[in-house]
Amino acid sequence: MKEYLEKVIEGKNLTFDEAYKVMYSIMSGNENNSKIASLLTALKMKKETPEEVAGFVKAMREKVIKIKCEDENVIDVCGTGGDGSGSFNISTAVAFVVSGAGVKVAKHGNKSISSKSGSSDVLHELGVDVQLSPELSEKALNEIGIAFLFAPLYHPAMKHVAPIRKELEFRSIFNILGPLTNPAGTHKQLIGTFNYETAKLMSEAIKYLDMEKVCFVCTNNSFDEVSLTHPTNVIETTGRNSMHIYELTHESFGFPKLEIKDILGGTAKQNAEIMHKIFAEKEKTPAYYVVVANSALALKVAGVSDSLSDCIQLAEESILSGKTLKKLYELKEFGEKYK
Repeated sequence: MKEYLEKVIEGKNLTFDEAYKVMYSIMSGNENNSKIASLLTALKMKKETPEEVAGFVKAMREKVIKIKCEDENVIDVCGTGGDGSGSFNISTAVAFVVSGAGVKVAKHGNKSISSKSGSSDVLHELGVDVQLSPELSEKALNEIGIAFLFAPLYHPAMKHVAPIRKELEFRSIFNILGPLTNPAGTHKQLIGTFNYETAKLMSEAIKYLDMEKVCFVCTNNSFDEVSLTHPTNVIETTGRNSMHIYELTHESFGFPKLEIKDILGGTAKQNAEIMHKIFAEKEKTPAYYVVVANSALALKVAGVSDSLSDCIQLAEESILSGKTLKKLYELKEFGEKYK
């Protein structure tokens, strides 16, 4: 660790293998808090590289508690968070829409960190047991087609860095590692990022990892979702060598242009009410449109269809047919059954 720390402090980049060794040592509890804090600070000042991100991800993946899913199209929909937009839990709502459309979703998430409501907070309000054991979550994923994977249960090695991150009080490389360390080993993902620079960094890191198709989205260089308020930059990666960069607007989906105020959320209870209203009342509100737009892109990533318009239709059908709401109730009842 010492030689690698000195290397970073001098402004030099770690190789993929060096980054892997550093993170593996940290996750194994072999390093003290001062060295870890120094490394995170030095990396931020130097600016992290794709090789460093990928090396860290590989080590974290080896330390994660894994669950199995035989379906190769299983997908995760999540964001880096930290965008400060104050929107409701869009990716959490998307998970149920996508599952209702027939694609298995391993939704990786946590409690609120920078917002009023994290994915586990809003799901708890909706009556979902967010702390199911890995064994039961695996069963839910394979039988129901959706599971919530509460990050602290699957990343016990993070206990070695959690207090340090809290004390540092600045955004570090760990803010972008979580979405790439899904316990179900998803090879397809829709990931929202808090700025475009981070989207580019993560998309370059994918080249060193075993991923099939990942879409990184960032709207207005600040929102980690397709918000329909401004143009959304999309970086679509396929395998190790293919990258397609394009832009989506509200017109791409045939939906009205929204204002930020249209998709604002609040507490976990308020966000749960917004989600339930979309699923149950099926009224075409701004919240409905933004959930459908993100769901359509997720379905495209999952390989359901290469046509965005087809995916929009499938996402709407999932909500309007009641399949989305049914998935929510099934996951809720599953947790109640095993209490």
